[in-house]
Amino acid sequence: MAAAATRGSDDAGTLARETGAEEVMVIGGAEIYAQALPRIDRLYLTEIDAEIAGDAYFPEIEPRAWREAARTNPVLDEASGLSYCFITLHRVG
Repeated sequence: MAAAATRGSDDAGTLARETGAEEVMVIGGAEIYAQALPRIDRLYLTEIDAEIAGDAYFPEIEPRAWREAARTNPVLDEASGLSYCFITLHRVG
């Protein structure tokens, strides 16, 4: 399966359908997320309660295009002192 990831997201989707996979996971970087975002119907996000500087970001999403399906209670990571939660979004329509 790793070879499919190097060929492109179209090949990965075809391989997933051929093998009967229920989900295909896209694990970035920023450009890969931007390419995949228009074709996906579910997002699994980790929301961290912090402002973190960086030079690559997840693409902006249109909030009205997504419905929050699940959210965990915030968890405090004692090692880092950061609070985070996991969110599942489903595309509307």
